[in-house]
Amino acid sequence: MTTKKGNDTKEKIFNAAIKVFAKKGFSAATSAEIAEEAGVAQGTIFRYYKTKKDILRGVMIEYIDKFDEFAEFDSIQNIIEDNKYKPLDEILKLIVLNRYEVFKKNFHISKVIHYEMQFHDDIMDMHLKKCKEKEGTVMKHILQHIDIDEDKYKPLDKNSLAIIFTSMMFGMFFQRLNGIRGNNSVPIEKEIDIIIDVFFNGILKR
Repeated sequence: MTTKKGNDTKEKIFNAAIKVFAKKGFSAATSAEIAEEAGVAQGTIFRYYKTKKDILRGVMIEYIDKFDEFAEFDSIQNIIEDNKYKPLDEILKLIVLNRYEVFKKNFHISKVIHYEMQFHDDIMDMHLKKCKEKEGTVMKHILQHIDIDEDKYKPLDKNSLAIIFTSMMFGMFFQRLNGIRGNNSVPIEKEIDIIIDVFFNGILKR
């Protein structure tokens, strides 16, 4: 029977592994570093996880659960309903800001999975089966439930539009939170404005 103390210890190991994997990568991370981060003896790790790879699989399962939160349609629908009389670009900005806050809470786990699935076929398979379709579905759901003026916008395939905007959105999220560009001098609201403007209008002067 698992005790509360045992569950707490397992969670500490799990969270420590995410931090170490995010910093060093799965291959370079050692069980000793995970144990030090968790504040437990190295041998304690293997009372809860048979191998380091078992921890990574656990991270993937947790990521799938977190992705369900990101792709949760009810909150998106509420934003659309509460702001249905606003312009399309304003509604989209509110949705992206909302998704950014969810993504920020779960950034380290997302970083680990998106990096490691390049090297682990089982992790890649889990991602493709459980998450990849939802990435596009979120945007398709948004496009289908916001009134789009057909006289104003080109009749483009919604699947393609979903892929394009999702790539822009996630790319911006990852770059901001991963510190790729150093200090983020541009406020998140301004950057979202730029992405939405480019998505709808391109970069040509009108």
